[in-house]
Amino acid sequence: MLNCPPLCRLACGNLTFYLLAGIAAFAVESPAGVTSVVVVGARVPVNLETQAGRPYDATLIAHDVHELWATGRFSDVRVEAVPAGGGVAVRFLVTESPKMSLREIRIEPSNFGLHPRVNEGTSLNALRAHEIALEARRQLNAQGYVDARVEERLVPISRHTADLHLAVHPGKPVDVKEVEFRGDLGLQIRDLRSALRSLRIRRVLLWRLFPAYSPEALEADLDRVRSLYISKGYYDASVRSGAPEIKERAARVRFDIHSGPRYRISNLRVAGAETDQVRAANLCSCLLTARRDAERKGVLDFSASLNIRRLDPESAALAARIEQGPPYNVGRIEFTGNHHYAGAAVRRNFRLDEGRPLDRHLLRSSLARLNQTLQFEPIDDHALTIQPHPEAGVADVLVQLTERKTRAWAISGPVGPASLAGPLQASLSSRLPPWGKGLFELSTYSASVSLIAFAHPIIPLLAAPRFRPVVALQRPFTPGEGWKSGFLIAPQLGWQRSALMYAFTQLQHRLQPPALEPDLPVTVERPQGAATMMCEAPKPRFAAWRNTVAIAVRFLSAVSSL
Repeated sequence: MLNCPPLCRLACGNLTFYLLAGIAAFAVESPAGVTSVVVVGARVPVNLETQAGRPYDATLIAHDVHELWATGRFSDVRVEAVPAGGGVAVRFLVTESPKMSLREIRIEPSNFGLHPRVNEGTSLNALRAHEIALEARRQLNAQGYVDARVEERLVPISRHTADLHLAVHPGKPVDVKEVEFRGDLGLQIRDLRSALRSLRIRRVLLWRLFPAYSPEALEADLDRVRSLYISKGYYDASVRSGAPEIKERAARVRFDIHSGPRYRISNLRVAGAETDQVRAANLCSCLLTARRDAERKGVLDFSASLNIRRLDPESAALAARIEQGPPYNVGRIEFTGNHHYAGAAVRRNFRLDEGRPLDRHLLRSSLARLNQTLQFEPIDDHALTIQPHPEAGVADVLVQLTERKTRAWAISGPVGPASLAGPLQASLSSRLPPWGKGLFELSTYSASVSLIAFAHPIIPLLAAPRFRPVVALQRPFTPGEGWKSGFLIAPQLGWQRSALMYAFTQLQHRLQPPALEPDLPVTVERPQGAATMMCEAPKPRFAAWRNTVAIAVRFLSAVSSL
């Protein structure tokens, strides 16, 4: 018999299944065929690779068991293989999991900023609960909690409803205190440090900000350092990371580098671009421009490769190639998870239209606009599914949304005197029910009750705060609504102050830089093996200026509320 507990199947699926299936196979004295295959306990038919009439294969049976667990439909899976009729009779004994929907997720403690991507009402079982816990642990690892553990527990509320409790055991966070570069560098250390992103130690005035350590962050920056050497002409460079030294909450990371010779490019051709011969300094610019042109046409698959051929010890010839897939138009645009927001309200923030070319740039911009609404948990590529239909030349776009909680409380205060940096405020807010349409769609509004402590601006250090209750109706800013959003109706504040806050809100959100373009990975074929060079996309124009002005507007908005 072959069995595995539900919550352990991810760990033992590849070991226990194969081992016990091998024992069952060993019980058969000689290789024999499968005389019958029966599935007991499944209300819906299942697809199995093990079939009657075929030779008995323990590995194939183990694969079937693994696939049955992966469906998430069963809380128990067992296999019996017994001699029968000159062969082997195989019986899969399964127990279907009760169908339950998620009411809410409770995280204890809740101060780690974890955001499981699960909507209320989602179908839930032991496997799905374990996957959610693993995702929470990965988020903790990215924050530097390398020894974090997350334990899941399903708490039934009714026959078909359950809460998921996640108990977080973070351990001690680990920060990167030092990054060392050793060996024949060839480049300046400041250039190497500038290539780091996840592990870069930054300085803000007199303070040093230490990044969180994780193996994924180390591997990502290792690839970026390799990419830097290739982009500078060090095609034989060897970049490795030594074992990190972790003592209590401090990590020291070491990069071992042998740069090798720097090659002079004597010839460069780009196949697949409008012009096949460009200067080496313009290679990444040429490739990024070609990708943008392809995106405008609806091309989803774009890749670039670079072949290096050494001519002599000091020079090399480069041949770049661009490969593109077929263009697609937008088929259907669907949103799931927006239980309290109408599909039309969500779609107004989308810049793509059905029937038009599927421009990935506009798609990224649309996701950024949805994030700007603050109605949903942060949306990234993991929440996006593109289903192409090559025969029709269209692709469907599916966006999985996770709504934020309908009720919230907040306590905020100024850094410094309230007359200078804003009031002290405690508030309770709740989103209104999903009634109405257009400007009167109540789900896009929130009602709040706040207690605000004001200070007189003339004597900021001596004046006693004045407490004032404020009842407000607010429609947060959404890019799809533009001027019809971002306002606050609060009679206690007066129309002048409300109008000024509306103007600041509009200006602040419209100054935000557009969505960043992703870097372009270029596969580099070298004599010593393939590597990856990252072509960094240019930053949005005036990004630093716009961010600075947006911070200043936010400060003025806080002062205006006095």
